[in-house]
Amino acid sequence: MDTGVGVMTNGEKARFTGTMLCGSIWACPTCSAIIRHERAHEVALAIGNHAEKLRKAAADQWQAEHEGQRLPPELMVSDSFGNYIFGTLTLRHDRTMPLAMTLDAILKGWTKMINGSPWQRASERWKIRGFVRAIEITYGVNGWHPHIHFVMFLDGDLDDGQREAMQQWLLDRWKTMVKRVAKAYKKKDGNPYNVAPNDEHGIDLQFKSGKDAGTAAAEYITKIQGDKGGVTLAQEIARGDIKNGRMGSVNPFQLLDSGCLGLSDFQREDLWLEYWQATLRRRCITWSRGLKEDMEVEELEDEELAEKADELPGLVGYVVPNRVYKDIRKSAPETLADALDAAEREDWQEVARLLPGGVILTDEQQDAIADGEAKPGDYLPTMSVMV
Repeated sequence: MDTGVGVMTNGEKARFTGTMLCGSIWACPTCSAIIRHERAHEVALAIGNHAEKLRKAAADQWQAEHEGQRLPPELMVSDSFGNYIFGTLTLRHDRTMPLAMTLDAILKGWTKMINGSPWQRASERWKIRGFVRAIEITYGVNGWHPHIHFVMFLDGDLDDGQREAMQQWLLDRWKTMVKRVAKAYKKKDGNPYNVAPNDEHGIDLQFKSGKDAGTAAAEYITKIQGDKGGVTLAQEIARGDIKNGRMGSVNPFQLLDSGCLGLSDFQREDLWLEYWQATLRRRCITWSRGLKEDMEVEELEDEELAEKADELPGLVGYVVPNRVYKDIRKSAPETLADALDAAEREDWQEVARLLPGGVILTDEQQDAIADGEAKPGDYLPTMSVMV
């Protein structure tokens, strides 16, 4: 029996269900969106739990000092608690630099920056409880541009002097570590690459307070493909799949679009293969040791998150025979993207036009699938099952 491929939407985002997922956060548009959505949810959960822990600690201290008195209203809710640093780290790059080298340099530079006794002392000085770090990669006129986004969880507020000192310390340490790593890379002529970040562009920090402060922190890079409205701090950290690059740059998935940046098909293919090879087996989003456990966030691998796709909320509005889906995936994959775009608008007639041979489901059929009483393929015409 044809199990069918369902087209599902939650009213905002759409996806296919009943398909095999590879679990690649870097190279698969479908899996990347699923994994990054879940990673963003993890960051949001951690921010909320962090704020609540700080609120509870403050409330317990107040009650210990004011035994028998009623807790002040500001200590009853956690919205105003929590201090966070949103940061971006970059390095110099140009078209002569292979992505494998710049990505390796930025990852090794980060690893060296957040290890050792100087980092431990800095964490104690500025009350850094932990961090989440994500890699974003774009491509533009200056070639590949890998960079780091991070959010640091602080257990206390910093005054202006402390913020200035922290920014300078982080910049100096970042520059030092990237220069140290860069010594290992040589051009074909034997000369070293200059990847050392400069003072102006090496680091960008924004200090935010409150568990919902991330929206403002992310606004300057919220030009997002297909995304409506603003982006939360959690999405800014995790959702590199939906960002447009700035100043004429594109994200790697856009390189798959014909005519992207005026590149030929051969050039785009070479760039995509370079990207795929450079990111293979790399970790995109990481947490500092112990932070997930401390913030009560479950530890799941990317592949496990991809497997949870069919558990995500939403209703199947259309089901198409497997053979039709497979044929279109091979011959005109962009049509699948168009179908998802139509499904986000809940334009099921357009979905049916793009993916012929399927069935627009009734409300009762949608509910039956959501309740586990039926599968999408159960509603396919008998003819499509027999072909």
